[in-house]
Amino acid sequence: MTTRVLIVDDRPTNLRIYAQFVTMMGEEYSSVTFADPLEALEWLNSNNAELLVVDYRMPQMNGAEFIKKVRKMSKCGDVPAIVITAHQDRECRLSALDAGATDFLQSPVSHVEFCRRATSLLTKSQKSDNLRKRASEIERKHAALSDMPDSNAPANKSMLEQIIDTIPIMINATDRAGRCLFTNAYQSALFDKTPDEMVGRDFGEILGPGLATNSNRRNEIVLKSEQPIPHYEEKFSSDGVELIFHCNKSPLLNHKGETIGVLTTAVDITARKFAEEHRTHLALHDMLTGLPNRALLAEKVRKTIDTCQKTGQESALLLLDLDRFKVINDTRGHHSGDTLLREVAERLLDIIGPDDFAARIGGDEFAIILGKVSGPDAINSRCTKILKAINEPYSISGIEQVIGASIGVSLIPNDGDEYEELLRLADLAMYDAKANGRNCHRFFSEGMNQIAQADASLEIELRDALSQDQFALEYQPIVDAKTLEYVGLEALLRWDHPTRGRLLPVQFIRVADDTGIMDSVGKWVIAEVCSQIRRSADEGVDLPRVAINVSPRQFQNQKICEEVLKNIELNQIDPSKIVIEITEELLLNNNDHVSDSLVRLREVGVGISIDDFGTGYSSLQYLRDLPANCLKIDRTFISRIEHSAADRAIIGTISHLAHALDMRVIAEGVENDAQLELLQASGCDEIQGFKIARPQRASDLSKLFGLQQKHVAGSAEG
Repeated sequence: MTTRVLIVDDRPTNLRIYAQFVTMMGEEYSSVTFADPLEALEWLNSNNAELLVVDYRMPQMNGAEFIKKVRKMSKCGDVPAIVITAHQDRECRLSALDAGATDFLQSPVSHVEFCRRATSLLTKSQKSDNLRKRASEIERKHAALSDMPDSNAPANKSMLEQIIDTIPIMINATDRAGRCLFTNAYQSALFDKTPDEMVGRDFGEILGPGLATNSNRRNEIVLKSEQPIPHYEEKFSSDGVELIFHCNKSPLLNHKGETIGVLTTAVDITARKFAEEHRTHLALHDMLTGLPNRALLAEKVRKTIDTCQKTGQESALLLLDLDRFKVINDTRGHHSGDTLLREVAERLLDIIGPDDFAARIGGDEFAIILGKVSGPDAINSRCTKILKAINEPYSISGIEQVIGASIGVSLIPNDGDEYEELLRLADLAMYDAKANGRNCHRFFSEGMNQIAQADASLEIELRDALSQDQFALEYQPIVDAKTLEYVGLEALLRWDHPTRGRLLPVQFIRVADDTGIMDSVGKWVIAEVCSQIRRSADEGVDLPRVAINVSPRQFQNQKICEEVLKNIELNQIDPSKIVIEITEELLLNNNDHVSDSLVRLREVGVGISIDDFGTGYSSLQYLRDLPANCLKIDRTFISRIEHSAADRAIIGTISHLAHALDMRVIAEGVENDAQLELLQASGCDEIQGFKIARPQRASDLSKLFGLQQKHVAGSAEG
């Protein structure tokens, strides 16, 4: 007779795959498939299945609703059920557990995991079923013997004894010496004996050494105290299958009320414990990777701190963040990102030792506890091995992908004796690793803590600066490379700090960006530039185009296109007066939203300039596809142009490429005549830097451009 597996999934492809998995389990297994859960329920009314495999998300009813209806069928109350869920369906899993699900598989399902889980559940289910059948068989034989006219046959059982023999609960009574006085059919079936074969025997011999020790100890307590011991759990192993029972022991009284032994009852709660373990696992583990989550990490770190303090050993907490993971997520899709995260988790599990612990604590962030380390050198070696493992190429949907990671290290207990503090310090060290080129590791130091405290103070001051109108703009002129006439300006942010004077962006921009304050500052810059162009026009000064730096964060968190167009309309200025400067990082993170916004801005006449070109990824595909009309060569190339033939060749190539794509080329950071001449010869269209002019305060713009326009007007008249 074959073991039947009922499969319910509304997708035909999945039905075929799961049915093939069942075939792979062996000849003794067969499958019945349904795309419609209602048809599956109707089939179950007149047929049996030993295992259910049900997809959670189906149009007619979800997996939890299906299982709830199955459990209401008397013959299907104990049939194990596997539910197929997606990794993010935590609430779905809980509702499926409440409905009576036994186990879960994560989509997409591997055949190895499918076969392993299905076989395990079927083995346990069949064992419990065999116990019930064996108990019924023993009871039938006992009843038949009772009806025989043989003087040696046992006396007829009372109605109560017959009832006790038929219920699926283990019941036994032992005397004060531990000998069996009574056992029901279910208890006897567990040990593959009849009740008569067990009566009179030492119960400890039947249970085996381990269980006997626990049972005798509890019996002594009951006999001595004459009080029951309720609600404890015991594991029984029968033919290699582990079953869990909820047990109670009570005094066994004679008709005089004297304690003459111990009465023990035990209910099989294997399925319930399985569900409880699932709930616990859901609460303490990451759904995508299966690794422990932040809650379990906190518990483990606290235990590690206690151990280190008691034993004097050293441990380390590593915080690991994948470098540029967002790029993969955005360009390749979340499914590819999820696949990568699972593979990273597997590599971490492969490389950590038996005393170590790995967790995923959110997004692309992982944590590792190195359980036993002996100084920084050992930690350095371990971090290097971890980075090497992560750096190995990944094959995702047939495409090779390489990714790095930044690791921050805090020492246990040297750096702290609280979980939150150790995590904070490891986080500081991790950001220091990112700031030092990524794909490396850094230890926490007191200097980092001082920087963090300073950053926190700076954040408060930045928020005050925004509300107290302490920000200002300076404008650096841009000139035509041939005529040296003014053709543009770049708006540069400044902070008039009440005690430290005028600050440059390098002194505060990182904190502003990390804390999100830059979102509001960026809006202010756009509004202020448009307003300045309007004010100058009202004074009779026609400013050239003004470039505004826009960070990738602003594109992610704001509707930049709407913000720019709103301020252009509000100030009634020509859209060609505004240039949006973006970085190559934004190009790398390109998605439909970014592309659509840039196209829309170009269509109305706003310029698009790519800043710091040559220092990032410089993808020709992005240059071809995005509507940029200007490239700004990074100042690092300009600074070396006098002494480096390679840099001169690079600048010439960039200029040639830009002109082929109908773009202008701006060289920034020009500081002397030699650089200016070489850039003119290299084909640069426009020049910006201290050689031309330093950034001008807004109040000086009317004077600077008013004079130029008067000079131009005078020349025309002459």
